[in-house]
Amino acid sequence: MAEIAEQIKEIRSHIPGSVTLVCVSKFQPVEAIKEAYAAGERHFGESRVQELQRKAALLPADIHWHFIGHLQTNKVRDIIKLRPYLIQSVDSIHLLEAIQNEAEKQGITQSVLIEVHVAKEETKTGFSTDEIPSIQASLYPNVRILGYMTMATNTDNEEEIRRCFNAVRGLSNKGIMSFGMSDDYRIAIECGSTMVRIGSSIFGARKKLPKAVFFDQDGVLFDSMPFHAKAWEKAMAENGLPFTAEQTYRNEGRTGASVVTEAYRLVHGIDAPQEVIEAVYAAKSAYFNKLSGGKLPNLIPGIREVLDYLHEKGVQCWVVTGSGQRSLLDNLQTTFPSIFTGIITAFDVQRGKPDPEPYLKAWERSGFEKSECYVVENAPLGVRAGKAAGLFTIAVNTGILPDSALEAEKADKVFPNMNALLEWLKL
Repeated sequence: MAEIAEQIKEIRSHIPGSVTLVCVSKFQPVEAIKEAYAAGERHFGESRVQELQRKAALLPADIHWHFIGHLQTNKVRDIIKLRPYLIQSVDSIHLLEAIQNEAEKQGITQSVLIEVHVAKEETKTGFSTDEIPSIQASLYPNVRILGYMTMATNTDNEEEIRRCFNAVRGLSNKGIMSFGMSDDYRIAIECGSTMVRIGSSIFGARKKLPKAVFFDQDGVLFDSMPFHAKAWEKAMAENGLPFTAEQTYRNEGRTGASVVTEAYRLVHGIDAPQEVIEAVYAAKSAYFNKLSGGKLPNLIPGIREVLDYLHEKGVQCWVVTGSGQRSLLDNLQTTFPSIFTGIITAFDVQRGKPDPEPYLKAWERSGFEKSECYVVENAPLGVRAGKAAGLFTIAVNTGILPDSALEAEKADKVFPNMNALLEWLKL
């Protein structure tokens, strides 16, 4: 973390005082942002509404938050509630209208930048330079249009980069001109940029893709945890063991026998007899199948895209689960054909999560170095197991527990959903 202050000092030496530095903090932990804040920075850029909500609640109130990602209209209400310093990515009239309507409802004036598409990649969004004159600011009294934002073509060709920046600079000789990132901010400043957005040069470049990723099953692959929670509650109650949905989520990752034993200890102060373990788990499995209608639960939104991306890149994907639920395990290869290199289940280990044994077994079988493997979890005990195994552990919060429950287990990254994880993997 101490390197962040040094990187900021180095970048500041190349930025005139008239240029605003926005530290791109998307996907960075709160601790890293605090370090940049301690170094004197106050402008930070985020690309996900949910992530910004979480960070804004944890960090100082005098931070100027910039929203720099693609903004969906169904998220406009939430972003306006946060009162961001600047929305930099207004890329359509439809979005501009949505911001106007919501800002009017909330009784504020929201500052924005108009995103201009001058790069050669079709994946980038924004208005063309020809469309800019048709934007009538008077139609949006609750929106303050302060200038323009753009991204250059992803190329090493300096002439092409300058073409992109100069095309936007030619739109106006006043207002904010936000262009320039880690690789091209010096060129951007030469071309008239008044605001640069820098991430990797401050917080460090992301590591290369791993060679293997170990995925938990319930809550990571399948949206099965609501069924598990209700099934555990019913099966435990029948045996005089009070058990809530929150307890299910907090014990997620344990083997079934371990969950029963933990619940039994809370009531009786001793380990559960084997016949109790077998009776409760049999009842739980029956309730699970009844609640799910004998069908597989839905997939966690976005997980297929994550798996397909990693598979396409040649990354090994494994399942590491404490589950012994045959109805799920038997359908893994059918649901995800040719994706998984191996599967570690409750039947393969002596000690389930939070013990590191399941992840250590997967790592040993993969044949890779620990530094070449990631864990993807959704549960606190799963995160604890991944960290205890010495592996880079990512938490995707798909359940009912707060992010703080995952952060307390020292997850290396916490994402609100699989789409955010995929975006980070592609950085």
